[in-house]
Amino acid sequence: MSDQLQPGSKAFCSGVYKVIHARQHAESHYVILLFGEIFPPCTECSQAVRFELAVSAVHVNAHPRFARM
Repeated sequence: MSDQLQPGSKAFCSGVYKVIHARQHAESHYVILLFGEIFPPCTECSQAVRFELAVSAVHVNAHPRFARM
């Protein structure tokens, strides 16, 4: 598996992802996606934007030590 994910891919884990824009029209920044969510295209660089997992995390509702309310 590549370290960089592209728009249309599903997040393989919940976490914080670094966003890398093509043509450097914007500084890199971070976004949060939950497991199974789809990485979106950028409004400017479209399908050329890439995502890298920075910090994985488990959503509180999926963690076995926390009961759902």
